[in-house]
Amino acid sequence: MKLAYISDNRMYLWDNGKISEIHSERVNHYTETVRSIQKNKEWKETGTGAQFMGTARVDDGEIDPTALVHINRLAKSGNGIIFSMTLGDMGAIYRKDLSKPDSADEHIFTEINTVPVGISEKNGRLALAVGYGGGTHISVYDYKKGWSEITDGDSIEEEPVWSETDNRIFCSTVGMAISGNRSVVSPRSVLALDIEAGSMEELFADENYDYLRPQNDSDGNFYYIKQPYKIKEDKEPLWKDILLFPVRIIRALAGLLNVFSIIFGGESLRGGKKRNGNAKIKEKSERELFFEGRILEAKKNEKENASKGEKNPGILPYSRVLMKNDGSETVIKRGVLDYKVLSDGSIVCSDGKHLLHIKDGEETVLAKTKLARSLCVIEE
Repeated sequence: MKLAYISDNRMYLWDNGKISEIHSERVNHYTETVRSIQKNKEWKETGTGAQFMGTARVDDGEIDPTALVHINRLAKSGNGIIFSMTLGDMGAIYRKDLSKPDSADEHIFTEINTVPVGISEKNGRLALAVGYGGGTHISVYDYKKGWSEITDGDSIEEEPVWSETDNRIFCSTVGMAISGNRSVVSPRSVLALDIEAGSMEELFADENYDYLRPQNDSDGNFYYIKQPYKIKEDKEPLWKDILLFPVRIIRALAGLLNVFSIIFGGESLRGGKKRNGNAKIKEKSERELFFEGRILEAKKNEKENASKGEKNPGILPYSRVLMKNDGSETVIKRGVLDYKVLSDGSIVCSDGKHLLHIKDGEETVLAKTKLARSLCVIEE
């Protein structure tokens, strides 16, 4: 068995115990091009001449080109993978032959101001969750016939996956509503999209829970991650905006004075320390991660999972549960970030700290990883 996954915005391959990075020729070419462009215009932004012309940089330095690249999702494609990513403001999908790791990526799709996220392939068609600057909706890309948009409206559809038993697409969906100056989302539910019949069916929904990452197996059993629903508001209450207004004004003025100090004095008022050199920020980032719009309190979650008997306690909340539904719900594993069902009914999953194989209720640690997601299994 081979298992591809994303961790720290990089692609990796677990191959029978050995882990290696999957390099993208397209990503390497993009980052080198950005570095070359930055170097060519460096003379305009540094030195006394640049300060005189008013074109000097006032930030902490050049943009790291790797920060402009985001690997979104992986999916199985034959004996290899397809992966969606964003390169600056361009969305892209490429295929990689894992039997030839040094080969060039095969281009499938690129488009400006488009974000292809969730991705699944079956019989020459891709099911995609695609964002165009607003919501994220499901589209199907047929290699022979082109694009078909399947969903739209005031909702967000995520994590599409082809059914193992028919030609339906399963995904999670969330509705959005505007109330005054606030945007509120509903609990996530599971949809089945029959693109041949042009129909849509809600399979699992509960006003108290989110249903995430739906899949089924060849026997028709369903799987999903279930977690308590929490209302997310895009905007803070008006009273909070009013109270924080003086603080924000002071911060803005301090930032402006710092800019003038750099331009005319050549030194930052903040002591010239790099942002990523702050030990307290680093310590906090390791303790509290931002995941799926929520603060992930890693140490606290790991401690709770251990206290409640999890054999391999991870850093996801105990209340985030991988379920199997064959007519009734069965708990498979708590604190699950992502998972994949294998053909023999066993499961590989990530708890944010480990890659695990679960078979007949027994857990085996495959590897230690950091927030491994978008698991993609290539079975031999």
